Amino acid sequence: MKILTKIWGTALLAIMLMAIAPAKSSAQDGGGQYISTQEFYDQLAPYGTWVYDAKYGDVWVPDVDQDFRPYVTNGHWVYTSYGNTWVSDYDWGWATFHYGRWTYDDYYGWEWVPGSEWAPAWVDWRDGDGYYGWAPMTPEVAYNASYGDDYYNSYSVPDFYWSFAPYAYINYSNVYNYCVPYARVHTIYGHSNFIRNTYRYNNRTFITGPRRDEIQRYTKRPVRLYTINNVDRPSRNTFDRNSVNFYRPDIRRDRSARPSRVIDGAAYRQQNPSQRIGGTDSRNGAVTQRENAGRLANEARSNNSRFVRTDNNRTGTVNSPTNNNRPNTPNGQQGGGRFNRRPADAGNAVQPSQQAGNERPTRRPTDLNNQGQQADQQRQTREQQRQQMQVQRDQQTQQQRQQQTEQQRQQADQAREQQRQQTQQQRQQQTEQQRQQADQAREQQRQQADQAREQQRQQAGQAREQQRQQQDQQQQQVREQQRQQQEQARQQQAEQQKQQQDQQQQQARDQQRQQQEQARQQQAEQQKQQQDQQRQQQKQQQDQQQQQAREQQKQQQDQQRQQQKQQQDKQQQQAREQQKQQQDQQRQQQAEQQRQQQQQAREQQRQQAEQQRQQQQPQRPTRP
Repeated sequence: MKILTKIWGTALLAIMLMAIAPAKSSAQDGGGQYISTQEFYDQLAPYGTWVYDAKYGDVWVPDVDQDFRPYVTNGHWVYTSYGNTWVSDYDWGWATFHYGRWTYDDYYGWEWVPGSEWAPAWVDWRDGDGYYGWAPMTPEVAYNASYGDDYYNSYSVPDFYWSFAPYAYINYSNVYNYCVPYARVHTIYGHSNFIRNTYRYNNRTFITGPRRDEIQRYTKRPVRLYTINNVDRPSRNTFDRNSVNFYRPDIRRDRSARPSRVIDGAAYRQQNPSQRIGGTDSRNGAVTQRENAGRLANEARSNNSRFVRTDNNRTGTVNSPTNNNRPNTPNGQQGGGRFNRRPADAGNAVQPSQQAGNERPTRRPTDLNNQGQQADQQRQTREQQRQQMQVQRDQQTQQQRQQQTEQQRQQADQAREQQRQQTQQQRQQQTEQQRQQADQAREQQRQQADQAREQQRQQAGQAREQQRQQQDQQQQQVREQQRQQQEQARQQQAEQQKQQQDQQQQQARDQQRQQQEQARQQQAEQQKQQQDQQRQQQKQQQDQQQQQAREQQKQQQDQQRQQQKQQQDKQQQQAREQQKQQQDQQRQQQAEQQRQQQQQAREQQRQQAEQQRQQQQPQRPTRP
């Protein structure tokens, strides 16, 4: 009995030492708080469904709205000493965005894989073309990755993992509203590069994303630096001036930890192929089918579901080799103890006393054996009863815990539904306000752009008008010069034609006069022959009269020719004077090229006039 007591004391001391032993140092510096991985299963159960995945084990599918995306929906980025840190508005965000990883399943949608290391955000960052981009790290990325060239060269996730927002809005509390549609992600991704900025703390390396000074330079406004304040209970992140509250305890791995209710992922998928939780659309790429997610959650809560695995014996089972060190399983029960001794051993133990002598009265061996067997049976019965009571207590505790969990889940569902409705209303109001503000801003920008375009159009119109006026002036000058040249050419041609006509008329009059003279001479000759003295007298008188008339006519013609010549000389002198003045003005106004053109035009006109004079000059008629 003393040996058994010592064994029990040693075991209890070892358990106590293990319980109070300090954990290894970690990156999160959680203020000395420690929880087991079982807390993840219990704390997240009211907010989602645990599903068994053949690749990752137990994963958590959140009950969220259709537009849910990790590190995008219901949260925003703030800058801390760790770099860009995700602050979530979800009650369960303390766990899923700072421990573990996110992955996307074609059937179940976004799934969270538990992890034990805290980080400001398990994401990768990109930068380019005026946008910052980030994407959840997959479970394949180790928490102690070196983040070197090999990592970035081999890292690849689908486009819908990535979210891109303009530089100016990266620290906005509603950054989700400024993320580009999924259709543009691939193009922006191709114009961007990985951001490799890191921060090292307690032998841990964190990806920090864009630096604070870079964000301030791009946004042209200061970026507040927050300090992280540790709190002692799970809650959403809250702010206190320049600090943000985080629940970030150290996680102790418990291999026996299990969710109380788990959906068999493969079986549920096989039996419900048309009830996919994951889906796609053009805005977000990957979305959550909320109705199907609700069916999955109801299936997990059902007590009659054939897809649910329950863990009613999570605290241990009797004689289970995996529970040797658990407080509910005494070490003394595990093999080789006196309580498991065979009944034959008890009977053989009294045989030496029977051989000691025949003088002493002895009990019958059959009575001794019966008494030992009865004592062993009683001890075994008591032990079985104790074990059964322990199992019943464990079952009752588990049922109570399940009931409490179910109540918490229902309360959380109600609170989450109210919060979702409030959030939806607030989001709609914010979206409407932002849309109105954006519309007003776009209207102002449009008006400003219209004004700028109108000013540019007016300026361009004025410039075109000035250019057109200058061109019109130049063309008017050229036309005026051409008109003057043509007018001069017409005047010269008219003068030449008039001279030619005068000459022709003069020639015709001379010819007519000569013909008349010949006829008169012939008549006079005939009359002379017919008339003797009368004709001679008349002829003399007529000759005298004719001579006088011819003299007068000749004088008049000479006077007329003299006057016409004087007028022509005067007109030619005036024309030459005007032409000289015009040529002087043209030489002053026109450039060298125009003067050359005028000279060529005058030369051509002179040649044409010479040709016309040569062609129009009549041949002198020969006298008969």
